[in-house]
Amino acid sequence: MYPVHLNLTNKLVVIAGGGNVALRKIQGLLKTEADITVVSPDAVLEIKQLQAQNKLRWISRKIEANDYTEAFLIVAATNDHAVNAWIATQAADKQLINVADQPELGNFIVPSLVRRGRLVFSVSTSGSSPALTKKIKRKLEETYNEDYESYVDFLYECRVLIKKFYNGQEKRNILEELTNEQFLHFKKFREKFKTKLVNDALKKHKLNKESYPERWREWPCETSATSSFPKLKRC
Repeated sequence: MYPVHLNLTNKLVVIAGGGNVALRKIQGLLKTEADITVVSPDAVLEIKQLQAQNKLRWISRKIEANDYTEAFLIVAATNDHAVNAWIATQAADKQLINVADQPELGNFIVPSLVRRGRLVFSVSTSGSSPALTKKIKRKLEETYNEDYESYVDFLYECRVLIKKFYNGQEKRNILEELTNEQFLHFKKFREKFKTKLVNDALKKHKLNKESYPERWREWPCETSATSSFPKLKRC
């Protein structure tokens, strides 16, 4: 197995099945901004509610091969082992397919996840021990608490600026300094550091401070070509 994190934005994802297993798969996909289609004669209430909220499309009938010919990713999660196996045989080599009850028939598995905003941990024993996977996940959840979400946002914001205006050893030193645990536990240190970073960058490049918003989170990753501040690339 080669672990990857997929960008599924606007990609067609077809899920065969409308039960609780399918629902768990859907819940993991909702944050990806994928184009989700569920095909199943019936569906649990939560899936119906998601359709009512326009978060997915539900087709109320049995799955057919032409339902997923254009899909980027397929999930076979019906309550029929034979149907799930058949779906796998009909998928094209270029398509990603996960078979919920027979993972060996697919070409990828879905790991257990711990999310803290931009920080994502994937845990898998490749089917060897789901119990161990759950145990490791619990330890990660305890070790990396909710504080990490805002901390990683802070790291991202700083990195955007650092990549644009700092180079060489100075850049490496600043990035290393950001991993100091004081920034994780004390938000006042973050604000103080960001203010210094901003002021140093403005001074270093002789830029007009008034051209940028006071609030850090209002700083654009990209600005117009006419802005007095150079264009920042998305990182």
